[in-house]
Amino acid sequence: MQARTETATWNGVSDGTCRHVTRERSRVLTRGCAETRSSQLGERLGAYELLALLGEGGMAQVFLGEHAIMGRRVAIKQLAPALAPFPEAHRLFLREARVTASIRHSSIIDVYDFGQGGDGRPYYVMELAAGESLARRLVRGPLLTAQCFDTAIVLADAVATIHDAGYVHRDIKSDNVLLVRDGRRLVPKLIDFGIARRLTPDPDDPDPSEGVVGTLRTMAPEQITLDTIDQRTDVWALGVLAYEMITAHLPFGDRGSARDEMLAIVPEPPRPLPDHVDGGLREIILACLAKDPAERPASADDLAERLREAQAAYVARRGFAPRAA
Repeated sequence: MQARTETATWNGVSDGTCRHVTRERSRVLTRGCAETRSSQLGERLGAYELLALLGEGGMAQVFLGEHAIMGRRVAIKQLAPALAPFPEAHRLFLREARVTASIRHSSIIDVYDFGQGGDGRPYYVMELAAGESLARRLVRGPLLTAQCFDTAIVLADAVATIHDAGYVHRDIKSDNVLLVRDGRRLVPKLIDFGIARRLTPDPDDPDPSEGVVGTLRTMAPEQITLDTIDQRTDVWALGVLAYEMITAHLPFGDRGSARDEMLAIVPEPPRPLPDHVDGGLREIILACLAKDPAERPASADDLAERLREAQAAYVARRGFAPRAA
């Protein structure tokens, strides 16, 4: 089933809540998105003319831009006007651009350029990607098993690339995966590196946040208990994502309050998977959701390899692998 154009999201920007960084802590908070500003349309940022406002949040605006000479259309993300006076917001915005640009993979948005507007607000230029979020797609029901394998393998490969670059994403979830059409295929693209953290501490690039950081319903237990964060934290999130893709539900559900969700994630097992779930996929998902990181696949590379082996066994039994999403 093709992605619905009426629910398309451009470069992951929609009208939901957005992250906002306080001056004193660099923590990640949520707040309602700001009122849309379109006064810049028709103006230039560097070599690009601003054609439309694609989306806006507490941290940034995203514009449709076109190169004045080459005619290439791009997405341009610029720091929100309300944050222009705050140096810490500038630093974190630049950090996000650098982290995203440092990771090259076909399922991660490309960053092409960085600059400052006439008012001093920084912006970066990136690949223009229109697609339905995986979260929206799952509202219509789970993916087919073959589609789950395909999507999970691509995302595990992308996350392995993030880890190879020296970062852990910390916020892998269905809202942060776009399904972008490439011919007859839908390619998943992972977005939003705003709270990515270095695997090895670097005094020149401190952690952009403190305390419990991420999206509670997809957090690994060690994120909640403030234990060591490493590659296996993202492996947990990929397990949550695979569970959600095959069931259209979260493994720990919506418990109604942050306290109840934390109490469920840390000690309780995930809800039982339906009987129809492929045995190989079931085993992998449950391994990813082990409370003890030492019991999970050791890395995203390891997870991708396990998924490929299970996929091969599944295809051998079934004899085909449908790809429509």
